[in-house]
Amino acid sequence: MHADHGFSNIQNPRTELKVNNMSNKYSHSLVFLLLATVFTTSAPAVPGEGTRIMISAPSDYAVAAGKAVSAKGGNLIDVAVAVGLTLAVTNPYNASLGGGGFALVSMGRGVEVLDFRESAPAATSPEFYVKRAKGDSINGGAAVGVPGVAAGLWALHDRYGELKWNALFDTALDLATRGMEVNGIWSRNTEAQKDRLNPAGIKHFFKSPGQHYRPGETFSQPALAQALELFRSRGPDAIYKGSVAQDIVAAVTASGGVVSMDDLASYKVRWLKPLETEFSGYRVYMMPPPSSGGAVIKAALELIEKVNLRAQQPLSVNEIHLLAEVLNRSFRGRALLGDPDYHDNPFAKILSDGYLDEMAHSIDLSRAVQLEPLLDKPLDDSNETTHFSILDADGNAISLTVTLNGGYGSGVVSEKYGISLNNEMDDFTTRPGEPNMFGLMQGFGNRVQPGKRPLSSMSPTLVEKDGRIIMSLGAAGGPRIISSVIQTIYRVLVTGLDIDRAVQFPRVHHQFLPNKLYLDEFKFSPEVVAGLEQRGHETVAQRPSYLGRIKAVRLNEKNYLEATFDNRSEGAVGGY
Repeated sequence: MHADHGFSNIQNPRTELKVNNMSNKYSHSLVFLLLATVFTTSAPAVPGEGTRIMISAPSDYAVAAGKAVSAKGGNLIDVAVAVGLTLAVTNPYNASLGGGGFALVSMGRGVEVLDFRESAPAATSPEFYVKRAKGDSINGGAAVGVPGVAAGLWALHDRYGELKWNALFDTALDLATRGMEVNGIWSRNTEAQKDRLNPAGIKHFFKSPGQHYRPGETFSQPALAQALELFRSRGPDAIYKGSVAQDIVAAVTASGGVVSMDDLASYKVRWLKPLETEFSGYRVYMMPPPSSGGAVIKAALELIEKVNLRAQQPLSVNEIHLLAEVLNRSFRGRALLGDPDYHDNPFAKILSDGYLDEMAHSIDLSRAVQLEPLLDKPLDDSNETTHFSILDADGNAISLTVTLNGGYGSGVVSEKYGISLNNEMDDFTTRPGEPNMFGLMQGFGNRVQPGKRPLSSMSPTLVEKDGRIIMSLGAAGGPRIISSVIQTIYRVLVTGLDIDRAVQFPRVHHQFLPNKLYLDEFKFSPEVVAGLEQRGHETVAQRPSYLGRIKAVRLNEKNYLEATFDNRSEGAVGGY
């Protein structure tokens, strides 16, 4: 990747030109900025750079949407909302209006957290899944939680936006109406889910029941455009109380779920305070529960200091061994966490100096040591996200992660408007003692309760230096989100890499249970892998996308904004 000059850097190996169509009914749109240079799928050489605002997002269309809004005088939040709306069109498998998410926001008055995570319907209970088929928390209507994306985007704009709400929809509406060019990732992600999608999903996302869209073909969503037009004119009531809500409830009910009109009408976002920690002379702001990410990241960063990881040579056996043991112990306390409105999270235990000292002392440089699980007594008795980051020259920042949980979520798509719906209920402890779809063991504090929000690994994160936000980052990838964010922060702030090299750097993942060390496939030498195994690690090579997919923007030492996306997945950066 080379420096950005007003264009979006795109990973897909193609040349693409999109021009404004000022004669259509969205006549004020600055749709499809020039997306012009051919790029390959190899790792970018340097980050994209700018001096006013930079965006890192999963889609070149979304970056172009953000730049168009910025060019119209929108502030960083206006840009973020336009990016989010566009992703709801371009990424139906992980960014649909039928999902939810978290955001860390800094707009000149500290850092705030917006929780627009999905919630459990009123008709659920801790025993809701015990008597159901094992896959009901993953597939079909029973897996669907009350979605929060529309409410979250509205809340961001209501609190901080400058442009009018209806000025932020131009690109999203144009793409849904006139169509977008399908890339290989979209095509593969959609084809892979054809046996899970309900008939409405096949109707909306396939050319015909047996024929998927191929790379380079144009795909339009006129039904979704109608929902977006309603959202533009009526705000969140259009999604949570009107015909869109009726469409969602009908789809969920027809496939065995219990989301009701009352559930949608009563949905509320939450503004929360972030978790914070000092690391290597910087202040790091992280997600609190119902994200588990912040607690795990805070524990890991403090353990990294306690074991003096920086004394080890990067990518040496010693460094990777210690990093694996730090991740192992940081994830150990995750099973004790839950939604703070329903559960008393034991931070006084798992984030205390005494406990972290005990964890640090349990690490042996010569061998891997597995500790006993920390599980609360009641339990003893008895993965598809996307992320974008934006940073501007004034230090305003947003780090926003949105999810459907699995690819196309529950496989349920609404009939009239073509909205794909989440399977976020699987992130609860649906069956105590059994792992969820990501292999995570969930705790009693995360049991299903009406209105409750499930524990998540989403970890939008901001880093501050001398009172100014200098880095915004986050990732997709289930629990690997957390380990990816930890390692990217470490590689920038300690190893001293630029943001692109830090994001592309080889990574590992350990989540305590199962007791396995996951390694970036083909990125570690046989000697390092053998050394880790000699110390007792059970190593598992994983394809790169398994190790998380980072999107990040950073203010560097020259006061340039540098942005990058993880070459483990699709992505684009752009700005001015």
